[in-house]
Amino acid sequence: MLRTASHPWMTRVRPAANYTLHGAQVELYILPHTSLHRVAADALVLATDATMRMTKGFRKQLRDYAGFDLVEQEAVSCAPLPPQGVAITGAGRTKFKQIVHANLYDAQYTTDARIQLQGLQNALTVAAERGLQTIAFADYTLDLRRAVAEETAWTITQAIAQRPQSLQRFKILCTDAVNGWAFQQILSWVSQKGFEPYRAMYRVRHTMLHAAQGDWQKIPAHGLWRFTEPNLRPEDALIKRGGLVLQTKTRELAPIALGDATITAGGALGYPFVVHLAALDGGKTTRDTLVSAVRAALSLSHNQNLRTVLIPMPGSLSGLSQEEFAHTVAETISDYLHELITRIERCILVGVNEAEHRAWQGAVHALRDALSLPPLELAEA
Repeated sequence: MLRTASHPWMTRVRPAANYTLHGAQVELYILPHTSLHRVAADALVLATDATMRMTKGFRKQLRDYAGFDLVEQEAVSCAPLPPQGVAITGAGRTKFKQIVHANLYDAQYTTDARIQLQGLQNALTVAAERGLQTIAFADYTLDLRRAVAEETAWTITQAIAQRPQSLQRFKILCTDAVNGWAFQQILSWVSQKGFEPYRAMYRVRHTMLHAAQGDWQKIPAHGLWRFTEPNLRPEDALIKRGGLVLQTKTRELAPIALGDATITAGGALGYPFVVHLAALDGGKTTRDTLVSAVRAALSLSHNQNLRTVLIPMPGSLSGLSQEEFAHTVAETISDYLHELITRIERCILVGVNEAEHRAWQGAVHALRDALSLPPLELAEA
């Protein structure tokens, strides 16, 4: 029998992970925005404002690559939408039966977690009243200013936990790989611990410090920090994996001053940029050297617009214990973020084993006695 390859638009999209949250089944999808039309649900809950325009963030992605102008024209005809108001439109050329537009802003076009939660709950109430069963949530982080995906994920999980009882199946759609990773961390935590404070995470002004455990090579980010010697050690296995581009560039830049940092392209690595921190001297480091190198790396990351930086702990470390190293890095980042408004949205502090993770977690926890999500800061539209 002749078998033919499936057309890519007809291929099923599979979830990246599945969770059970307060009795509800939740599927998380991490996919490019050009594939939004391949996900099916009875309704998509779409964050909006009073104008209901679809000109930025997830709304624009939906308009341009899935719903086209059919959805926006119908949505704008329902404007202005009152704060926490809900409107329902068709879904254009998507596989959603309807789109439930929820205004997540107040009359001054500002928002916080409480306003967002109320808007999402109103949307779920309307969906339940209409007999809709499978509900998709769009990651609306991109629609906000100075917001991070961890906060969005926390608010969406609260809405699911407080849903009408007739709703039992949910899908969450992320079109940004880093945001998808953040959603995975929050969904995994809530599915196991409920809404206990997540003490491995702390927001410093507009930046999230997030301690994580696992293989750092599997965590998406816009830049990778590498603690190294002033000669940048171009013979390292990591540099070799980066290919000829990374090897050549490190040789050209070396040596740099102890306590300084430099930046190169990531080459064949899975990261656009690598920030090299000259924090080690013969494998040893001191607190002053580490502080200087971290501050230099933060400045480079800000100037290069690295929104998420990945910070693994060096494998061989002497001069400071793992706990001292983690506390010094976290405190230096916190001090820097309190001094300047930076473009860095997230610092992922990665431990490859339990000991390293505990060190990072303890450092984050020490920055504030009681850590909780979401924070109290307002996010402007």
